[in-house]
Amino acid sequence: MRTLGEVRAALAAGLGFPGDLARMEAELAATLDRVDYTDLREVSDIIASYRGHVLTRCDPGFDDAVAEGIELARALKQQEGHR
Repeated sequence: MRTLGEVRAALAAGLGFPGDLARMEAELAATLDRVDYTDLREVSDIIASYRGHVLTRCDPGFDDAVAEGIELARALKQQEGHR
């Protein structure tokens, strides 16, 4: 994914996190209304951020890492409850 169109297509296909496409579009619109057209660094940063969401969500180890984090949080809460 190297273009805004590719990132949009990936998000529209559900490859990011829930609500990412709408959030990205809102952030882009607000930023484009605010920044000078000669300095689109912030726009580029937004696109790169959501590209990262897609890459993270599509990582084969993502679901396992989330499950591991949830289990760790549960274990820590149980330890706190036994103090």
